[in-house]
Amino acid sequence: MSFQVRSTDGTAARRAPMPPPRTRAGLFIAQAPPVVNKFIAVIVLVIVAMRLEIDQGVTVGVLACVALFPVWFPVLRQYWGARLFVLAGVIAIGSGLWLTALSAPTHDTSLGQAFGAIAGLVGLLSGVGFVLWARTVLPDSQIAIWYGAGILLGVSPSSELYAANPWRFGYSVALTILLLGITLQLRRRWLELAVALLLTVVATLTDARSTFAFMLLTVLLVVWQMRPTRPTRGKSALRALLGLGALALIVFNVIQALILDGALGEATQKRTLAQLEEAGSLILGGRPEVAATIALMQHQPWGFGVGTAPNPEDILAAKTGMAAINYDPNNGYVENYMFGGHVELHSIIGDFWASFGIPGLLLAVIILVLIVRSVGVHVSANTASAVLLYLGVKAVWFMFFGPFFSSSVLLVLVLGLLITRRVPTETDAALLRPTLPGAPPARFRP
Repeated sequence: MSFQVRSTDGTAARRAPMPPPRTRAGLFIAQAPPVVNKFIAVIVLVIVAMRLEIDQGVTVGVLACVALFPVWFPVLRQYWGARLFVLAGVIAIGSGLWLTALSAPTHDTSLGQAFGAIAGLVGLLSGVGFVLWARTVLPDSQIAIWYGAGILLGVSPSSELYAANPWRFGYSVALTILLLGITLQLRRRWLELAVALLLTVVATLTDARSTFAFMLLTVLLVVWQMRPTRPTRGKSALRALLGLGALALIVFNVIQALILDGALGEATQKRTLAQLEEAGSLILGGRPEVAATIALMQHQPWGFGVGTAPNPEDILAAKTGMAAINYDPNNGYVENYMFGGHVELHSIIGDFWASFGIPGLLLAVIILVLIVRSVGVHVSANTASAVLLYLGVKAVWFMFFGPFFSSSVLLVLVLGLLITRRVPTETDAALLRPTLPGAPPARFRP
């Protein structure tokens, strides 16, 4: 089996062999007809995205990806940073178990919580590995489409949040990935832009401030890449990332001004005003868990361990940090959600640090670098699709402000699609999407 590698200008192509499988299972899959590989990829992608839970955080998708370890593990060498990511994850699991034992004399421990935390990280590692293998048999557009369909099939209309806002807490993410994946398959920039604009408008009507920001930034970046350009040697991923940072800051301030003017509705305006008056910052007011995380890191820098419940001193330290930003921590949210027999800091970085200690924090940094680097590479080459941009922006937000449990399904897709191949950088863009006969491989047709 081999995969196609094309240069960004479409002038050269070669075949690069996949690494030889090291196991009988890997050899069986590698020698199977292409249609069988594609079928396996589609089925497992949908199952992983549906998140069919068995018990204690273990899902059918996790079991499938772990069982297929011999298939996807040899493929990791094809991708930049993939093996480091998996190694860091394994080390983090060991660190989490060690910290649990270290904290046992002064903290209560829940074996169920510990098993769930480890299962979640194993699911992330194996899920990303499987998506990376799937990229060798399916184009990225079809991976996004099938994964989005799986998330859509897994939407549960029985939750309270769904009842309050079905679009925001039910169908938004799934349909965004699905629709943008379809535009990637069709390879029309104008269609990408039209769909992204439509989703941006929907976000303004559904009280979804963060989604509106993600989609607006995606729209602006798609428009930027539609500008007329000519090939140069001076394109830099670092310059692209600096530009992205500046653009994100501008978008944040513009959206905040629009919200305060009532452009996104009266309810959103009132909630934002209250958060600004309370904490002096929209970020801190909307995510007071950041203050708790900083306070806990100062209180116990090495973390807590998997399944470790906070003791009264830990909770007091977190509440003190939250009170410092004028947030009232004496409420059911802090007592029950954040510290109800576990530590939940509402950010992937915070959750990894709390459960897995310093190695968990290092793993979070590696994930962040992989995401940011890939987005910078593709934006600098004007080849970042709307679905890639949406996923990248949303993932960066989740790293700081999204709980790992609810973010993990999306993070599997984000890392699986964004990690670049270990080939000359200029070929990464050509591998991002399928090539149609006679069409430029590295860019969308206008």
